[in-house]
Amino acid sequence: MNDLYALSQLIKALPFYSVHRDEIHHLYRLLAQNSELHAEGLLNKLKEHFPEVFLILQKNHELFKKHCTESQRMSEQGVRLICYGEENFPKLCYWMADPPLTLMYWGEPAWNKAECLSVVGSREPSFESVQWLEKEFAPFCDSVKPNIVSGGARGVDQKAHSTALRKNLSTVIVLPSGLGVLYPDSLREWIGPVLDQGGSFLSEYAFEQKMHKHLFHHRNRMIAALGKVTLLVEARRRSGTLITAQQALALGRPVWVVPGHPLDPHFSGSLDLLTEGAQLIRDAQDLTMYFNSEMNSIKASPAGLARAATEQHYL
Repeated sequence: MNDLYALSQLIKALPFYSVHRDEIHHLYRLLAQNSELHAEGLLNKLKEHFPEVFLILQKNHELFKKHCTESQRMSEQGVRLICYGEENFPKLCYWMADPPLTLMYWGEPAWNKAECLSVVGSREPSFESVQWLEKEFAPFCDSVKPNIVSGGARGVDQKAHSTALRKNLSTVIVLPSGLGVLYPDSLREWIGPVLDQGGSFLSEYAFEQKMHKHLFHHRNRMIAALGKVTLLVEARRRSGTLITAQQALALGRPVWVVPGHPLDPHFSGSLDLLTEGAQLIRDAQDLTMYFNSEMNSIKASPAGLARAATEQHYL
């Protein structure tokens, strides 16, 4: 399916895509439902519905061939390429307002497990937060065995990932960069352990895309989307962690918050969320109780069953 990925990369680069994103995504979904989601099928539909785009793509055939060559090179390096609508595309991302058209990853598509928990927090967590993760989060992982999603940053992110690995669980590291320039660079040491545990490194950016500040907030919406629930361990006001939690709330996903002292500025954002209705989490028992309750309600509710059966999306 490298040709489809290459064609999708061309489409993403067109100004037309940013204006008509929802219509393009809907077209991909229709093609997928009819088992026609491949480069030829997409071109035929574009010619029918968006002839001006079809003509632009025809004129850029050499660039398309270049993208095909690059996609083949990445595949030979073990990179897996997926497009919106394909089987391994994260199902929970269909509910995003701005889902990615293409993704690349190393490893396995662990994000499609039902038990995904996104974990976010400070890059410089307090001693108490680190202790809480060890004494409460680790036993929860041991007993419930969720799939842990986070951003790979130092601090709470890496503590969550390392706890998952220690408990023989899969974990998904969502990058603010391309797979070819992992950020932070220390994540290179994590590649073997993460892949050995059935986890993955996931990116929606070009293979050689370097980290940029604006990509962090853009990336964070993926962390929020991939988890059935988001656990926030420690957050200041005006932090990326708080933005991720707000993005999860916008998706209608539960947000659970570990509380802190009101005089500690490291927890000011966390306490704001609690006053706005987020669920307070005290310990492993709370985590286990609420997580099991959430998973059972998703499986039992007619809405949840319909959602799973039809894979509805933002449109």
